Amino acid sequence: MSEKSQEERATDAINNLTSEVSNALLEGFNQLPQDLQLNVVMIKTVQLLLANVLCHVAKNKQEFDDIVTVQGAEISELAYTCANVAFAHKFGFDKH
Repeated sequence: MSEKSQEERATDAINNLTSEVSNALLEGFNQLPQDLQLNVVMIKTVQLLLANVLCHVAKNKQEFDDIVTVQGAEISELAYTCANVAFAHKFGFDKH
């Protein structure tokens, strides 16, 4: 039997931690009143939609950076994630 590499052990640890945190967050979310759950989902949906729209409307990376700079931290992070995942070629990002 081969021993797991350090990277595999780190990956397993991260996956286990992520699973535990996700379960705790879901448990907390499920304890919220239903109308509050709906509000949280709607807010996150609109934020993701806005991030996607910002990626679509920006003509180049400089314009994208200028637009995203004036957004709040949460929208900026979502927009850059969207840009890296779906618009890497458009903005010249290295896609790993």
